[in-house]
Amino acid sequence: MIVGFAQVGALIPGVSRSGSTLTAALFLDLKREEAARFSFLLGLPAIALAGLKELWELHKAQLDFHGWAVLTLGLFVASISAFVAIWSLLRILERFSAWPFVFYRAFIGIVLLVGFYAGFLA
Repeated sequence: MIVGFAQVGALIPGVSRSGSTLTAALFLDLKREEAARFSFLLGLPAIALAGLKELWELHKAQLDFHGWAVLTLGLFVASISAFVAIWSLLRILERFSAWPFVFYRAFIGIVLLVGFYAGFLA
């Protein structure tokens, strides 16, 4: 449940869904690889449903054959690059800790909040 609630944080602009769930899983003492896998698996339903909604919108807009062909190629290339990126991240997490990234994100978040309240980012 805690990891699921962390996913809700992604509704805030600039918050990474996978980063927030990965951080929550690490706080719950999951191993780095388990936390990353769980984070990615948790995102699959939301990502798949968002993609299906967009496909339905394109169908309603009567996208032509060329548009569907370009979209199919883009989905293929994006799927391969996503697989490689996730695979690479899992290999990195097997060897290195994710805590430096967690502290970096927290630090940047604090800097942005201070900048916003000070009027520098308004």
